[in-house]
Amino acid sequence: MHRKIVYRRLVGMKFILSMVFLIITQFYLTSSVNAATADKTRGISLEPVSKKAVTPFNNGLYRALIIGNNNYRDEDGRWKPLETAVADARAVKDLLQNTYGFSDVSILENATRRDVLQAFEKLSQKVLPNDNVLVYYAGHGFMESDTQRGFWVPVDAKGSDNTTFLRNSTIRDELTTLASRARHTLLVSDSCFSGSLLRRGTRGISEAPDSEQYYKKVSNKKSVQIMAAGGLEYVDDKYKSSDHSPFTYFFLNELKNNDRAMLTLSELSTNVEKAVANNVDQVPESGVLQGAGDELGEFIFIKMDLVVEGVPVDKVKVKVNLKQGDGKSTDSLRIKSLPAVSEDKPRKEILPVPTL
Repeated sequence: MHRKIVYRRLVGMKFILSMVFLIITQFYLTSSVNAATADKTRGISLEPVSKKAVTPFNNGLYRALIIGNNNYRDEDGRWKPLETAVADARAVKDLLQNTYGFSDVSILENATRRDVLQAFEKLSQKVLPNDNVLVYYAGHGFMESDTQRGFWVPVDAKGSDNTTFLRNSTIRDELTTLASRARHTLLVSDSCFSGSLLRRGTRGISEAPDSEQYYKKVSNKKSVQIMAAGGLEYVDDKYKSSDHSPFTYFFLNELKNNDRAMLTLSELSTNVEKAVANNVDQVPESGVLQGAGDELGEFIFIKMDLVVEGVPVDKVKVKVNLKQGDGKSTDSLRIKSLPAVSEDKPRKEILPVPTL
């Protein structure tokens, strides 16, 4: 009997010790999880939200088709290879994506006629009613002296056979299709005789160009604009030692050095035209695509650079809301830290849409 009592007590003590061990283990694991969670949600560490631009006042996406042709393979030798068109296209792509929040960007390098037409078709199928669509072309251009018909020259063009070129009328048709589906459409053409595509026009809004009323008005109106490296003239392939054409060099330069949250195409083109004309023997032109439904709206570039004031960038890891300005600088974006939230109630992220 005595042995049975001792045995039962030993079993009881073993059970109690096991329970204590489980409780301590659970406490330790819970503490570790909480500590890890706290480490992820405390302090001012930041995980930035996506830098994606949307049209001011109507929430459309920014899309781009970018074409750069260097490697012409004409057996007749009429279309010589270019030096800077591909570099131009890559630089435009990087700037639009990284600085101006373009979320849907396709780039074609050394594109054939078929490549270009297929890319236009693919893009037109994705465009939504409030979207902003930019098409950029860098490569050879051509104009027939007797008919005054203009062309883009793809890399598979054959000598003087203009059936292997892309006629301006075809380009107009493709842009008109895009414009019928988008809010704002812009063609930037860096080629010889690219001005033959456009009809010159000015924006007739009377408000000051940096007022909220002006931006709201031109943002809500449809636009189909063209910015060309030159009129009915030859344009240069390389500007000094920049590895860019003169037109694209100053186009990129103006966008890089822009210190405003919003910049209209009319404002941008005015500066680029002056800069190019002051430095090389060509004059860029801008206007609208005739018959495509332009209503005196404007393509608006939104600069997405984020300014983190008073906080070391390498210390920022918490998700944030982005709001325009801080009362001191009208064109900077400031950070507002948000409290930690549970996984079952995720925080809604707000895209940085500049407002004035």
